Amino acid sequence: MELKSPNITPAGDRLTIWFDGKAVPALPDETIAAALARQNIVAIREETPGEKRGLWCGMGACYECVVQVDGKGSQRSCMTLVQDGMQVHSQRADQPPAIPLTSVPDNIAPETREYDLLVLGAGPAGLSAARVAASAGATVLVIDERPQSGGQFFKPLAPSHTLHGKAPQQWRDGEQLLSATLAAGVEILQQATVWAAFSAQEIGVIWRDTSLLIRPKQLIIATGAYERPVPFPGWTLPGVMTTGAGQTLAKAYRVIPGEKVVVSGNGPLNLQFAAELVASEGQVVEVLERAAKPGIRLLRQILTMTKVAPELLLKGQYYLSILKKNRVPVSWGYEVVAAHGQDRLERITVMRVDAAGQRIPGSSREIPCDVLCLGHGFIPSTDLARSLGCEQQLASTPFSTPTIKTDAEGATSVTGVYVVGDGARLGGAQIAQARGQLAGYRALSALGKTASGIDTHKLKKQVARAESFQQALWQVYQAPPVTLQAQPDETVICRCENITLGRLRSAIRQGIDTPAALKRNLRVGMGLCQGRTCAGMVAQLVSEMTGRHHHTAGFYAPRFPVRPVPIAALTFEKQEWGGHKPAITPNLARPVENSPIAPQKTDVLVIGGGVMGNCLGYYLAAGGADTLVVERDDINLQASGANAGSLHVQLLSFDFGAKAEQGGGPAAQTLPLGPLSVRLWQELEAASGESLEIKITGGLMVAETAQEMRFLEQKIALERRFGIDATLLDASELARLSPHLSPQLIGAEFCPMEGKINPLRATYVVNKLARAQGARFQRGTDVTAIERMSHGGYRVQTSRGVIEAQRVINAAGAWAAKVGEMVGINVPVKGAPLQMIVTERAVPLVDHLIAHAGRHLSLKQTAHGSLLIGGGWSAQFNPAMRLNQPCRESIEGNLWVANRVLPALSGLHMVRSWAGMNINIDGAPIIGDVPGLPGFYNAVTSNGYTLSPVVAHSLAQLILRGSSDIDLSPFHLSRFDNHRTAVNE
Repeated sequence: MELKSPNITPAGDRLTIWFDGKAVPALPDETIAAALARQNIVAIREETPGEKRGLWCGMGACYECVVQVDGKGSQRSCMTLVQDGMQVHSQRADQPPAIPLTSVPDNIAPETREYDLLVLGAGPAGLSAARVAASAGATVLVIDERPQSGGQFFKPLAPSHTLHGKAPQQWRDGEQLLSATLAAGVEILQQATVWAAFSAQEIGVIWRDTSLLIRPKQLIIATGAYERPVPFPGWTLPGVMTTGAGQTLAKAYRVIPGEKVVVSGNGPLNLQFAAELVASEGQVVEVLERAAKPGIRLLRQILTMTKVAPELLLKGQYYLSILKKNRVPVSWGYEVVAAHGQDRLERITVMRVDAAGQRIPGSSREIPCDVLCLGHGFIPSTDLARSLGCEQQLASTPFSTPTIKTDAEGATSVTGVYVVGDGARLGGAQIAQARGQLAGYRALSALGKTASGIDTHKLKKQVARAESFQQALWQVYQAPPVTLQAQPDETVICRCENITLGRLRSAIRQGIDTPAALKRNLRVGMGLCQGRTCAGMVAQLVSEMTGRHHHTAGFYAPRFPVRPVPIAALTFEKQEWGGHKPAITPNLARPVENSPIAPQKTDVLVIGGGVMGNCLGYYLAAGGADTLVVERDDINLQASGANAGSLHVQLLSFDFGAKAEQGGGPAAQTLPLGPLSVRLWQELEAASGESLEIKITGGLMVAETAQEMRFLEQKIALERRFGIDATLLDASELARLSPHLSPQLIGAEFCPMEGKINPLRATYVVNKLARAQGARFQRGTDVTAIERMSHGGYRVQTSRGVIEAQRVINAAGAWAAKVGEMVGINVPVKGAPLQMIVTERAVPLVDHLIAHAGRHLSLKQTAHGSLLIGGGWSAQFNPAMRLNQPCRESIEGNLWVANRVLPALSGLHMVRSWAGMNINIDGAPIIGDVPGLPGFYNAVTSNGYTLSPVVAHSLAQLILRGSSDIDLSPFHLSRFDNHRTAVNE
């Protein structure tokens, strides 16, 4: 319904947009979400057939309201402004993307801009910091994602409406700050998306569909916060939204999508919103506050608030008086336990809660309503600061994610990076503005400039007073503890991927009990919002069910992009490099467990809990060997859980010809192993009774030039000599086989035995098989020393205790060289951090594993619909994060090649990129015993996900019966002349 105010009117003539074929009147300069809300349309898209979804956060963080706009998919309706004649459709993926999201750049690199100071966020903190710095002569750029500056607090009236007469104080304050900021010479980019912070001096931005690279000398992050979810059955129904979303619609666009509104949650923002809605003739049915009603016990806190900021206390009383005057009940000590409806919200069930947060039997009642606004506090937006490696600390609020440690002036542990406003710590606009000024002053000092008229002592006193008010306020609004224990299994936790609490609980009971493992297994946190909504809840659930306390490293790692971005905007051609770039990466373990264990004995000790270690555990235990697999972190991390899941049978382009290591001989010797290993993967899938998403549809290595076609002819000839079935296709044959590939391709090699597997599931399924055979697995166990025992076998020192084993297998992947050093041998293995990219879901576009004859590329489509893009592009080690991270140049070059091969990618968004640890040897695995070290074996291979079953199976045969079905001599360590160190000579 339209909200009414005597001094606010629409600014222009109405225009028309079309939603699913129906005409919808709209106002110029309003968002699609506002236009739909004005017509009481709340069901915006379908998550699954028949399951409607609508606006949730209203600030572009959750991606629940994505629609198709004029043929372009995944456009946020809460951020996209209407245009006359605009065709809007519920988000669908029933046709290949026909319209590029933006044009492909015609230059070879993003436009680069340099500034003294870059400020991310144009709310109270960001604008205050920018104004201070610019006033002292610094060049300052502010980047903001919204159509207008002001942030969540000021929420200015949208240009779709005109204000007649005096504006409310909050709007006046915001306008005054913005005007002063612009007058100081600050440049502001609105509707710009910061997609990555590769370093404090390298910030990736998409603005007006164009890629920019900002290089500041100082960086202030003022990205604010988003509302903290507290889930219950039905909270995904259209019509259920955050208080912030409702407030944006009401304040900025003068509309609310219903006639019976309930406001529920915890904190004074809910009272403010309800009062503002009632004052605009909106109908508020009831306000539900989870905290108990304030009484005499809180007199001290109320007196503190009266002394520090009496005007704010009076404002709260004013809001309550409006609600009382309009007979809107405010019910203290209540929470929503369920929402009901078909295609939209129709009613809610509420119950009282006691001081311990337990629901009181017999207090249940239903409230008819068509809009429910939920406000339970906020979660600071920290993804950019976390990706830079800024030191973190745990938040005290349930379902939250880690916050960033800062000093009084916003400085973080990373030099030149400051975090201020609600993105650092929650405290409201007064604290945000003061801290913004302090950060601006501090950044100026680092630049060698001085701000005049800034009294930092006075600002810090203002912050202290405001914080004392906030502390007293939240003691008044202290709500009972919140847990997930009372929520039923059908409650959705991950809105993007529709993952329920029951599925998470079941996985945790099976031992998949870390957020990272749950993410890999269930896809929780992998949707368009990238875990913003569910991350804190998943971490809380793990803690509740396992009894382990939170730690900052236990949350999802930040990924680039921090917001989905159009692939086309990032396609810049890069020079191809010559093969893997080896790197020595330190121990990256973040042990899940570290409690000491009494001395142990085992027949076979496997070092490494990746896919190789799990396959060894299965085959050895199935053969009757007492087997213990130790992993210094958790299973299926680093290489195994971070690869793209290709099942390679043909040679990769850089394993043949001039690009190949050792002339390509070792890689060629490996060719017979591929088909055997793929068949073993199929046997493992059959034995488990679970889907590993194995799909053997063949691999295509495409060619663009006659020279690449000759390369493929020569490669096919070699592969056939080793028994690999491969055929050369011309352009017409290729087009018939894979019609969405570029018509510019002139041919391809087709290898029918190639395919793909889901590595996020397969290792865990093999682990389950191994455990069923009796294999034991031990996490958080870092091997620190290995010594031979006089009576045979090995004594292995670990971070959790001593293990004696008759035989030891080195399956440590990229870290196998370190294990080899412990027994005095040289295992010539190096790690090569490589990156992968994943897109949003799409209709079927490619059915094969796609590679390129002349460029680095692997491309495949998952059963989920996402496209996985890789191919060996280098990543980099981030020492501050202690993680491998993608490089901007690799992302750009990788996307350029992929888009050149599959033009439909121009119509899709990149959702996530990450780095895995490839193993670089000489093109062939290292399998078998070590002469002079009886009972010590190596099982290390590049192309590890394809070859792990055959390597593990063969080595298990060698150990258990003394020989293998496969001749392992080409893969023995002795092929390297320097495999022995001085210790063994």
